[in-house]
Amino acid sequence: MAKSSPDVPPTGGTQIATERIGVTRALGVVADEAKPSGLITLSAAEMWERFSFYGLQVLLAYYLYYSVTDGGLGLPQPVALGIAGAYGGLVYIAQIVGAWIADRVLAPRYVVLIGGSAILAGHVMLAVVPGLLGLVIGLALIVIGTGGLKVNTTMMVGALYPKGGAKRDAGYSIYYMGITIGAFFGPLLTGWLHQEWGFHIAFGAAAVGMAVGLTQYAIGMRKLPASTAVVPNPLPPAHRLRWAIAAAAGIALVALVVATGMVRADNISNAVALVVVAAAVAIFAMLLTNRQVTPAERRSVLRYLPVFLMSLVFWTLLFQLFTAFAVFADTKIQLTAGSVTIPPTLIVTLESLAVAGITALLAVLWTRSRASRMQPVSKLITGVVAMALGAALIVPFSLGAGQSMPLLAAIPVMLLFAFGEALFAPSALSFTAELAPRAANAQMTALYFLTMAGGSTLSGWVSGLYQPGSEGQYFSIVAVASLIVIALLGVAYRLLDSRLRVG
Repeated sequence: MAKSSPDVPPTGGTQIATERIGVTRALGVVADEAKPSGLITLSAAEMWERFSFYGLQVLLAYYLYYSVTDGGLGLPQPVALGIAGAYGGLVYIAQIVGAWIADRVLAPRYVVLIGGSAILAGHVMLAVVPGLLGLVIGLALIVIGTGGLKVNTTMMVGALYPKGGAKRDAGYSIYYMGITIGAFFGPLLTGWLHQEWGFHIAFGAAAVGMAVGLTQYAIGMRKLPASTAVVPNPLPPAHRLRWAIAAAAGIALVALVVATGMVRADNISNAVALVVVAAAVAIFAMLLTNRQVTPAERRSVLRYLPVFLMSLVFWTLLFQLFTAFAVFADTKIQLTAGSVTIPPTLIVTLESLAVAGITALLAVLWTRSRASRMQPVSKLITGVVAMALGAALIVPFSLGAGQSMPLLAAIPVMLLFAFGEALFAPSALSFTAELAPRAANAQMTALYFLTMAGGSTLSGWVSGLYQPGSEGQYFSIVAVASLIVIALLGVAYRLLDSRLRVG
């Protein structure tokens, strides 16, 4: 995306006062010390949060469907994959609540601190309380905490680069590199600990990682822009009781549908999917009817609709690594070489390592080589295509009986997924920030994280179709459907973009 200047409004028509260094676009207030030094604090906090998150997520499906004698809970495999996907969906649905709290109730930097504390408590519960009780309480705390932490660290990265342009692209790439480093070392350590000492020791390692991240954030958050300590749109005192009652009613409703059996382990994916659709429609409607959103910004929100759907396809593909592909790695990949047997979690860990390296290279490319820079939507489409090709590459190795895929054959699959992720995710974050209305940046960021919720939920739902003996058919459908959908969305974006720019 082109670097904006004071004379030319950036894409979408939003005029940014680039002549005033420190104008924080996310909150619309001046922060004179909005320096990229805060990027280290935010990237490190997110790195350790992803360390603990992926350290748990890479084991969650196994913990749910492994037999009790193997240390698991013994749930049916389709139910286990649906729960794993729905958990990821709930984590990202919680971003909406976290964004709203940071916008109306408590400043973003403090929401992140409280969220990190809840995540730590959740991992401790999983580590020390066995069975369904520890699972439910632990996952609930992690969902709540991640809702406060993740969306607001991402928004605060945007606050460090008020001028946008190539520096913001590079900043998000560095931030995302921190994510991938955590996503690499978390599963690497927890996978090994599970293999040697069991699930609960592995969950304990995730708790230690989150404790480290929370400590460094508490020490370094004073380096963040002053705007991150400000509630941008405070809730009027007269409205606080109304919102407190609404929150209590929402909690009571959730308790009711669970207690009456309307939402169960075997249909939770459907319930979460309905919430995702309703939330997406509500946020788009709010953005398009907000009086503080200018007509030019409203056109940018409309242009974001196909980008939103592209992100949904991307995350559905990526989260296959933690649902259907997790089972495939456990049952179809040859994990033994000589006398050494590696855990199936190591396969996903290799993907995270490759993402970190590729992301670093792309960060340099976007900054130093204007001629080689791709248009944002081209990056998104190429990223999804690469991942669909990775799914297609699984097919010929899934046709044989037993462990039919050599370990070396899994490497190019992970490289394709890694290239797609490194190309898509930072670009989508930056593109979301570019198209966001000035008065609703946090809501736009929450909308992006809602695609993660939908992708994780869809991944768990689709993985319910995964059956032993039909792995090739499953990954063929995933690959072909992804290519068709991303091609249609690419065409839709070009047509919509052309029409709205003319309008």
